[in-house]
Amino acid sequence: MSRIVFGVLATGCVWATTGWAQSPSALEPIDIQGEAPAAERQTRTPAPGAADTAAALRDVPNGALLDNGGISGQTQYRGSAGYRNAVRIDGMGVTSGGPNWMDPPLHYAPAALVDDVTVTRGLSSVADSVDQIGAVIDAKTDRGQYGDNDQFELGGRLSSTVRSVNNSHSVGGRAQLANEHNKIGLSAVTDQASDKKTPLGRIRASSYDRRQYGLDFGKRWSAGETTGFVRHQDTGRTGTPALPLDIEFFDTTLAQLGRKTTLGDTTVDARISFNDVDHQMRNDTLREAPDFSPLNGGAPDRRLIDASSRGYTAELDLGHPAFGGTLSGGLDLRYAEHDARVRDPDNAMFFVDAFDDIRRETYSLYGQWAGPLAELWTGEAGLRYTRVVTDAGDGGVAPGLPQPARNVATDFAAADKRRSDDNIDLVAKLTRTLTDEWSVYAGLARKTRSPHYVERYAYIPLEATAGLADGNNHIGDIDLDPEVAYEINLGTDFEGQRLSFSPQLFYRRVNDYITGVAVDDTPGTIDSDVERVSNVNGDPTPLRYANVDAELYGADIAAAYAINDAWRLDAGAGYTRGKRRDTDDDLYRIAPANLRAGVTWQDADWRVSLTQRYIFEQNHVSRTHADARLGEPETAGYALTDIAASYRVSPSVTVTAGLDNLFDKGYRDFLAGYNRATGSDIDVGQRLPGAGRNAYVSLTADF
Repeated sequence: MSRIVFGVLATGCVWATTGWAQSPSALEPIDIQGEAPAAERQTRTPAPGAADTAAALRDVPNGALLDNGGISGQTQYRGSAGYRNAVRIDGMGVTSGGPNWMDPPLHYAPAALVDDVTVTRGLSSVADSVDQIGAVIDAKTDRGQYGDNDQFELGGRLSSTVRSVNNSHSVGGRAQLANEHNKIGLSAVTDQASDKKTPLGRIRASSYDRRQYGLDFGKRWSAGETTGFVRHQDTGRTGTPALPLDIEFFDTTLAQLGRKTTLGDTTVDARISFNDVDHQMRNDTLREAPDFSPLNGGAPDRRLIDASSRGYTAELDLGHPAFGGTLSGGLDLRYAEHDARVRDPDNAMFFVDAFDDIRRETYSLYGQWAGPLAELWTGEAGLRYTRVVTDAGDGGVAPGLPQPARNVATDFAAADKRRSDDNIDLVAKLTRTLTDEWSVYAGLARKTRSPHYVERYAYIPLEATAGLADGNNHIGDIDLDPEVAYEINLGTDFEGQRLSFSPQLFYRRVNDYITGVAVDDTPGTIDSDVERVSNVNGDPTPLRYANVDAELYGADIAAAYAINDAWRLDAGAGYTRGKRRDTDDDLYRIAPANLRAGVTWQDADWRVSLTQRYIFEQNHVSRTHADARLGEPETAGYALTDIAASYRVSPSVTVTAGLDNLFDKGYRDFLAGYNRATGSDIDVGQRLPGAGRNAYVSLTADF
């Protein structure tokens, strides 16, 4: 299985300039073990100045961050973002709480508690991916270790980090009681920040407030292990300036119970998990509400949305030696439900049940074999069948709303909303060892994804787009077909005494790719109920989700060179192009090419690094979105310089300090959303600028 592994310090502060992961209490490299060859996994560490774990993707060749807020970032890899990727926490998928993904999955993995983030490179195996065509991204939190003998011992870690760019601080810790057979731990973290500062001005509604508390346990014996955790997270008033509202609160519980055992030669891994999210968002707490409303007699257009989600998962994986390798198979069952009601706090008679009793059931089976084929050949082949069943309630709007809104709601209520998809995934991989240093590999895959509930059931035009943050109103289509992606991945790997590099090429052809298009053939002419409602909501050119034909292709490379025992160079680069095949247009919000190079010096107690990043210009933009209310303007390239240093004060205490964006460069990232918050130094509708110079200091102590 292809993976890129990112080591993350338990403080949430990490190194962005080296291929060596670092323990908070020691500066020795961590040896990442696994079956995959070096070309399929790389050790990286994300930027230390960010509290958002999703920022790790900025250090991946062909990876990127969709920064919708300080702790609301989404991941992109090789052009696939959001729900196209399978994003997990300790192997657990998370059902996000709202239709605009203010809480993407990694929102529930505070960097202060994360050990590492694993990202597939190339094709994900069928054993690891259900209902996704992009990458598998797994954040592994610090869940402690077992002891060495029967005696229980107390241990743990405390950490604190401060950052200047938003006057933020993160304080976290974990305490654990463990012996060689049992462990139980308590964890807690708090993250707070003010508005973010940039060379182009302060970004209003970019502050954040998050607290998480957790209990985890483990028990192991000769035949297996039982583990579990329960975590509760309170997110308070938190800004999402690229979205039309901000977070008032998230009240979230996550839980998982797992059992691994061996029956003869067969391994059994069973897991059940659950998450429950209650959520409210508003447009009048961290920002000023719009100063007029045609529906409200010219009064401020205050809005709040009450949303909730529940997710349940049961998984079973079996593995058995066969044909010289491992034959595995498994079952994956999932159920999710979603609701969201739009309200006016000044008018109890106003409501819109934008997402009503949404239900999604997933039933999935897979079989896979992996192992040696001949003396110098290894391979993998897998098949997965997935049935996805979705349904929705009737929705509805307040009787006093204008007739076009009632017409749209009546049509949706009368529609048959139950849909079922039968999807087949196929993956085949082949690796050939050429010498002790060289290997080559190839992979072919057919991957599928059924429509997200927002894409299928958004019947009234709103800026609810699972975090797309393009500023445009969208509606869904009940009859959307699943995406079907055919992909080829080619690469080589060189692992020498000092030099290593691993370039890859990929091509992904997607049938029925889901994206926004004009609602009808006369965009800008308001001649339908959907356009009339959208116009009242401020967007005369709404978009609808539709199936189109697309392709994504590109290349990426990671390389490292050890000059001597103290000095090391490393670099990475990536390029992805996304195009529609049915029209002469580019896909929306695809990250531009990126290049990163760093040099690191390290001895027994010190580690110092310098990193240079360059993000190229992006002039391949979606004309479909450029013709909408808020378009997709091109962006210029920019370069950023980061420096960092770490000193081991004692075997258990480490101090880290650094400067991101050393020269306080003003820039606008292509994936950044468009400002929706009034009263900011950034005009409404302008692409949000990147963070300015950020000084940070962290202290980590083990006990």
